[in-house]
Amino acid sequence: MKKLLNTVRNFRSGERGNVTVEFALVFPVFAMILTSSIEMGIITVRQTLLERGLDIAMREVRVGTEANYTHDQVRGMICNGAVIFENCEANLRLEMISSDPRNYTKLPNTVDCVQHAAGESEVLNPVREFTAGQSHELMIVRACMLYDPVFPTSQLALDRTTDQNGKSALVAVSAFNQEPR
Repeated sequence: MKKLLNTVRNFRSGERGNVTVEFALVFPVFAMILTSSIEMGIITVRQTLLERGLDIAMREVRVGTEANYTHDQVRGMICNGAVIFENCEANLRLEMISSDPRNYTKLPNTVDCVQHAAGESEVLNPVREFTAGQSHELMIVRACMLYDPVFPTSQLALDRTTDQNGKSALVAVSAFNQEPR
């Protein structure tokens, strides 16, 4: 019994392994902060480039008075301006509607993103609404881009996953007044 008490006393007074316990408790928190800050920085760059591409494309649509642009043409213009996204045209979905500025109706709350079949490139949902504007019409455009997160298991406190393939979504909105034709 005395030998057992001495062993317990020696164990309690020993300081071996203190650093290991501290490291095991503190390192996961620092790793989470590091990966979340890197992910947030990359999200910010992607969001900025998506908005830049959308602005460049909308300037072209607004001023190109004789052209009647289709969804695929505008999507191509946005992807040319937003150069960071992989497989941009397959993962970008646009909505463009006309709105009366005197009787404004907002866009639907649910964002229309591309829905791919699990692991495939087949698109499951058609374009919700994409109408070219007439002269002097207020046009509202919403773009939804799906992308693969850099750290999908990071503890970033944003719920961005939108599909069964683990892709996250970025949304950009723009409005313009259609120039006279």
